[in-house]
Amino acid sequence: MNPLQFTPTSKLSECAHSPVLGLSRAMSKWAPAMMVMVMLLTLNLGQPFLQAAHAGEEKKEEKKEGGEKKEEKKEGGEKKEEKKEGGEKKEEKKEGGEKKEGEKKEGEKKEGGEKKEGEAAKDKPARPKRTFEGIEPLFYLDESHRPFSEPFHKNESGEEFFLCRANVGEWYRELNVEDFNKLAAKDDLTPISGSTCALHLIPSHLGKKLPYIALEFYTGTDGMRECVLTEECPQVRTIIIYVKDKTLYRSFILTDSKRHIHRQYCLNNASEILAAKSCWRHFQDEASEKKNEQSKSEQVPPAGAHKRAHKEKKED
Repeated sequence: MNPLQFTPTSKLSECAHSPVLGLSRAMSKWAPAMMVMVMLLTLNLGQPFLQAAHAGEEKKEEKKEGGEKKEEKKEGGEKKEEKKEGGEKKEEKKEGGEKKEGEKKEGEKKEGGEKKEGEAAKDKPARPKRTFEGIEPLFYLDESHRPFSEPFHKNESGEEFFLCRANVGEWYRELNVEDFNKLAAKDDLTPISGSTCALHLIPSHLGKKLPYIALEFYTGTDGMRECVLTEECPQVRTIIIYVKDKTLYRSFILTDSKRHIHRQYCLNNASEILAAKSCWRHFQDEASEKKNEQSKSEQVPPAGAHKRAHKEKKED
């Protein structure tokens, strides 16, 4: 309940003349104005906060925009990285192209080298091969009577020495060793094994100037070293190849300096002894004997030729 309902009227009059009641009346009169003032104050005081809020929002927006710009920058950086990667890819492509060009050039060079090697191989005569029957050639020589390998020794006079291995047919070397030992047995000379052997080319200044071909066999490595380097052989085992009428002959030379033995023989392909001398001397002597016989037959008149000449003189 409202307490004013129980207040006596006398007391109401006192309240009307009290300062508190006057103040309340004054306050009621100025209340609208006060409200307006309060509103204005609140507006004036709120503006900085509003401005600050707006500024904060603007800053937030700017930050957002800055973040977006940063993101754009990042995107731009990514694009730059992509461009760099694209540039690297282009460089890789260039390098790949250069590699391909280099490989092409190398391939061309290789092809050119192969062509040159092929041309050189065509120019250089082919090494003799075995026949379909499996027979080795006597010597592995080119058209100029030279082996396909390098000499292991060459002296001042131009004579060259090559190893028999890969230059002389194995079967032909064994055949010559057997013939040597048969001839050496006649004078009880030291036999040979054929393991130390040299192909000897002797320069020639006659005809087509092809070198003479000789085979040198030695009683051992020491004998080989002494014969080749010092040109003084205590025991010589030499074969000189001689060709006549497209037939091959062999001149065998056997010596023993200690026993003062010097032997020469001429053998044919069947290992038959034709003469106890060198082949060139044997055929030269044979040709000279034939010429002498022909000249004698021409000088001696046939029987009955003298009687015919005497009859012709009588008739005259």
